[in-house]
Amino acid sequence: AGWAERSASAVAHIAPSICAAREVVLSSPALKMAEASASSTSKRKPLKVDIGCLTEKNVGQLKKLNLATFPVTYQEQFYNLLWKNLEYCRLGYYADSVVSAICCRIEDRPQGGKALYIMTLSVLTPYQRRGIASQLVKWAIEKAESEERKCDEVQEIYLNVQTSNESALTFYKSFGFEITETIPNYYVRISPPDCHVLRKSLNGGIVSPPGDSERKELE
Repeated sequence: AGWAERSASAVAHIAPSICAAREVVLSSPALKMAEASASSTSKRKPLKVDIGCLTEKNVGQLKKLNLATFPVTYQEQFYNLLWKNLEYCRLGYYADSVVSAICCRIEDRPQGGKALYIMTLSVLTPYQRRGIASQLVKWAIEKAESEERKCDEVQEIYLNVQTSNESALTFYKSFGFEITETIPNYYVRISPPDCHVLRKSLNGGIVSPPGDSERKELE
């Protein structure tokens, strides 16, 4: 999921007033989004975020968040794609400010059913190691497995993680994701360029076999 990831807490709720525009709290850029390293001994008080809809009024705040948290710049092609997947794109608010986001998209699978691909997961640096990324991942999984979204026929959720990002791998494995393949030279602007593909079965489905992934970068 781009370069954003990390650890656990309770599932956030959706506040009805949150789909309006809010202001992003910008900090120094975070080149590696990891809410908690497996080797970290520091403990920080968990924070519960309100999860709000992505709209035309607040997409600019998502762009600011991505600029502050990723080592690449996502182009308009990426944001245009989000409008087709609004059910699985959310912003995380703390104290009325955007501090995190998760953006996923639905994909067809050759073997039938759908896959939910985590495109980006981001948390601003001052709010990392607070369980926020975990709340967003849990939200996406629960959304895909909800009665409301049975019509989506999601059979699995997956993402790409840079092979050197051990803390991200540990984070996703804690949710039951497993490495199903490794793609050499996946990234074109970062080193090492290789990525692992991590997948998790949803709704009783069977994950896609190795070789069923393609380049996802839209920066």
